[in-house]
Amino acid sequence: FLPIATQGYLLPKLHVERCVLQLKPNSNLHISKSTRKKSKRFLLSVNECFDEVVAGCHRQHGTNWLYPPIVAAFRAIHQRTTGENSGGVNAMIMDHESLDPRDVTPVRLYTVEVWNAETGALAGGELGYSVGGIYSSLTGFSNEDTAGSVQLLALGKLLMQCGFEYWDLGMTLEYKTRLGAELIPRTEFVSKVKRSRVESKGVVLRCGGSRRNAKELVDWEQRPAAAAEACGSKQKNGDSQSEKMTDVPMQHPSSDKKGSPKPKRKRPHEEGKGE
Repeated sequence: FLPIATQGYLLPKLHVERCVLQLKPNSNLHISKSTRKKSKRFLLSVNECFDEVVAGCHRQHGTNWLYPPIVAAFRAIHQRTTGENSGGVNAMIMDHESLDPRDVTPVRLYTVEVWNAETGALAGGELGYSVGGIYSSLTGFSNEDTAGSVQLLALGKLLMQCGFEYWDLGMTLEYKTRLGAELIPRTEFVSKVKRSRVESKGVVLRCGGSRRNAKELVDWEQRPAAAAEACGSKQKNGDSQSEKMTDVPMQHPSSDKKGSPKPKRKRPHEEGKGE
């Protein structure tokens, strides 16, 4: 959960209702026709430039909660995440009654980058982390028009490819519900985390070791009979067997309407403002 820093402590910030987008077994991700078209101008990568992403967030939003000790902690987890085994940092799972440790689960921290395909410039990015099969967006930035929207759609499809079950987007905002997220009670969200952190320890966000064309990611669709060899490597989700995913062209959703107004989209990091 998003840490809120006080002097000497890190406290979890957990909303009464959580804005969550289901990715598996059936995805609720909505694809905008206009964003799909513009996505060909961008490339997506994962874990390529931690410091540049943090600097972009600071330029756009100030230090805010992402202050130096938090950045240092995130960098340490990120370095463990990008190692050979992608192991992240083990978090202890305590027994609810006795409070004795009974298991561990990896926590992994990622950077997601969007690049201008023509110039090679960093167009946007975000920080996020995963516990089991749940990915949570923390904060992000955008240097170019539509780069943030393209990043969201391409990242959503990449999360699906990698076998993630849910995309945690924090508090509700209009752009999140347009993306397909729904509000769920805090108790339900915590139950999903408790289950997924045990059953889906091996789910890892990968981008195949290179920058991928955002349009190809956005157009990707999972066949109903296929599921999970993700991002070029097999994922082990608890005791379940790895399944295969197949890339096929995705048809444009019929729900998009021409001429609909497109309100300016807020980024996940903006949810802390005005609370």
